[in-house]
Amino acid sequence: MDRKKKKQVAIKSAANIEQQRKALKERFLDRSRKIIMLIGGDMLLQKLPDAFLGRLYECRYPVLKAKAAPGSGLDKIKVIQFNKLLQNYIEGVELTLPNGNKILLSWYLSEGITLTDSIGDMETHGDPELEEIKRHFSFGSHDSSFHHDLQELLINIVTDICTLLSDYNDHIYRSDLGLTPFFAKFNPDNDILIHSFKPTKEKVETTKGMRNAIRLGWLSTEFKWEHYSVKPSLLGFKTTGLDIPLEIYISTHTLDRLQERINISPGIMHQILLLTFLEPKITHRWMGDASHVDFRVAGEKVGYLVVKQHGTKLMIHTFLFLTNNDTFEGEKLGRLLSVVKEDKKYLEIDSLPAFNSYHIDENEKLSKLFKDAGCGSLLKLGHLKEFTINQIADKDAESILHYLEDAPYFSKQVTQPG
Repeated sequence: MDRKKKKQVAIKSAANIEQQRKALKERFLDRSRKIIMLIGGDMLLQKLPDAFLGRLYECRYPVLKAKAAPGSGLDKIKVIQFNKLLQNYIEGVELTLPNGNKILLSWYLSEGITLTDSIGDMETHGDPELEEIKRHFSFGSHDSSFHHDLQELLINIVTDICTLLSDYNDHIYRSDLGLTPFFAKFNPDNDILIHSFKPTKEKVETTKGMRNAIRLGWLSTEFKWEHYSVKPSLLGFKTTGLDIPLEIYISTHTLDRLQERINISPGIMHQILLLTFLEPKITHRWMGDASHVDFRVAGEKVGYLVVKQHGTKLMIHTFLFLTNNDTFEGEKLGRLLSVVKEDKKYLEIDSLPAFNSYHIDENEKLSKLFKDAGCGSLLKLGHLKEFTINQIADKDAESILHYLEDAPYFSKQVTQPG
């Protein structure tokens, strides 16, 4: 490229940058005016001219965004995913001002907090008009209930995103909002720092040999791996002497079966897994040598975590979907229909995504069958399709009835007169 063309490109680039800068400033001014109107109406807007707002633009807070915490080793793709999810979570959410008006959260996180912090820190020198302006923005002071609610909302949003992106087989994530202006007033940055931790895989000795496993836990508020222990009596194990909490491990095989049979976002499943064993009362079914712990998604039972004790350790060996053999419900289903494991696999009723693809809740005969077998909870989980990693095309429920037309359950059904 010759010198003349280089100069033209440079001029055009500079013009584009200036155009973008003007557009950003105009957006800031426009949003700020609308926020002021929501807070105090036209009278308040007249007291805060564009010249004042223009000065605020130069010291405004940047847009809230996530970045990798120093030393976290977080890859760029994960940071991009986090920021996209952050935008999705914030989009359309509204905050209610003390006067009842509503303001978009996305506006308040930049223009709104710039206004409330700057005006809240303004020196009035006894000027009644300035004191009146300051009073309008006092609702957003950092010790107000409005601000505390905002902090809690942000914590919940970024915690949910970290959970969604986490995976025991990969990394667990935790966020730090401490350097954003919502927690550190007038901090020039507006960055959420994301910390990551790769769970350590260990070898645990069982009666069937060594198994790869991870000790159950999660990242603490200090960004360190916090392990959890469980009293064996809570799972139905008989104890002699003191009922001391034991270390609990989850096999990598269990994680694979969860993904295969439930197949929703790993972070959601693994968080549920953790919370299951933190309950003061753990719902389970004792099976003689193992505890079948209820695994619930959206409050509905989808199967069991099979836990066994090995010396001073508890191990989650596998996950059984509710219709699988070796579960109380799965065995009952097999007896009602005279079917075996291979039949269930052929019909594809041995995993949640495939089960949901039939829309069995819309079929009266099949709904009654699964309710009678104790699997009625599965009929209430069709909404989880949106969280399924690999979508499955819809199937015809009538194909199940055709396959099972000679099954004892259906042959014994009495046809009611019309």
